[in-house]
Amino acid sequence: MRRFELLLLFAGVFAVAWPALFGVRPRRGIASGLIFAALIAHLQVEGFRWQLIPLYFASAGLIIGDIVFLDRALRWTNRIARGVFGLAGLLVVSSPAWLFPVPELPTPSGPETIGTAVFEVTDRTRDELYGPSPGGPRELMVQVWYPAIPEGDADPEAIHAQWDRIAPELAKSVGLPGWFLNHIRYVDSNTFAGLDVAPGTYPVVVYSHGWKSYRSIALNQIETLVSNGYIVLAPDHTYGAVATVLEDDDLVTYDMNAIPDAETVSEDVYDEAAATLIETYAADIVTVLDTLERGSDGAFGALADSADLTRIGIFGHSAGGGAAVSVCLTDERCDAVLGMDAWVEPLPDRTLALSAVKPAMFLRSAEWQETQNDAILRGIAERSEATAYWIGIDGTGHNDFLMIPLFSPLADEMGLKGPIPAGRILPIVHQYLLGFFDVFLLGTGPASIETVRFDEVALEVIRPDLPEGEETG
Repeated sequence: MRRFELLLLFAGVFAVAWPALFGVRPRRGIASGLIFAALIAHLQVEGFRWQLIPLYFASAGLIIGDIVFLDRALRWTNRIARGVFGLAGLLVVSSPAWLFPVPELPTPSGPETIGTAVFEVTDRTRDELYGPSPGGPRELMVQVWYPAIPEGDADPEAIHAQWDRIAPELAKSVGLPGWFLNHIRYVDSNTFAGLDVAPGTYPVVVYSHGWKSYRSIALNQIETLVSNGYIVLAPDHTYGAVATVLEDDDLVTYDMNAIPDAETVSEDVYDEAAATLIETYAADIVTVLDTLERGSDGAFGALADSADLTRIGIFGHSAGGGAAVSVCLTDERCDAVLGMDAWVEPLPDRTLALSAVKPAMFLRSAEWQETQNDAILRGIAERSEATAYWIGIDGTGHNDFLMIPLFSPLADEMGLKGPIPAGRILPIVHQYLLGFFDVFLLGTGPASIETVRFDEVALEVIRPDLPEGEETG
């Protein structure tokens, strides 16, 4: 719970516990005044959220009771009942706020201040394949995070600039009411909009989100990289993202026909749709790289001049991970690729037949291991002409590679993640993500990624001179 939420709860505890302990109510108006002041401070400073509705009603009842009841003394039986049932009631009415808190993003590990800007990129060489009216050029919203010159009075950004518009779509996509994630609007990032980029040039990493996700769904990972001296770009894959707010303020949601229900279509139809989606995601990544190469004349303006295009990494999750692998198999500009549960099964045979020539890391959740997709991914790793890191993490679900673990301690029970605690999975992912790109984009030593420090991690380093693989943990 946040500061004034706790203050409101403590004011309620005071109103309940004082008479139970001392047998008399406080002087009329004291308890009601404390509760009312805490409630107003909470609503003004922190804002309303649905998880506190039961506590709001309980607070109103305590305010009314303090004013209405003339008898200030309590018999001992009433004192016991008030103490037991009153405090238990406050625990119950405040429980939704504990179970669905306003999450806190981890503090980035690096020293750099993080700036951000959002750009619309139009690819006139490609026709839009999705949406209610296919055709016309492909339009992307791309967010860029970069090392910035700090400003003391800057306010941090929300985790998404249009959270109130995409949150209902995200909630509904996982079977929750549209209002369920509204409280996430109060999460402050460690990122600041409008700051000037810090002097120098920085290696580039492109992030590609999964099907029905959005560009900042792994913001904690993005902030980890940028705070350590990277520029990170992430497109919303239009009609593949759960929702995208275009520059003209139009809200575009995902195209349900892009990945049809496998039970309602033939296997061939489903496979073709999946292949087209991954191909589209991969082409979006290429569009981002092409736009960067145009420098200040491109959509990213002067910010592009701070990008070191001789050091480019790509990482992604699920469909975005498959797209990242596809690009790094076919585009020589890619210097390193990291896939988190990379969905490579839809890649065409001509792409899968290629031998990787750039370093790769594959993080795999327990949920996605020992599947047909995992077998195909393993083939890519074993045929690689460069070092590949093959990592499995026990206790993880597919969504543990996103910010989902931070959303609720009940995320596992709700089927949204694996049983591994958020406090375990986040540092694991951060270490391997940052360590991998530090090694292959910055040229630092490999000890940070070749030494296993987590009991949940099984690490194998597959080197081209050791085709059977070298087990390191």
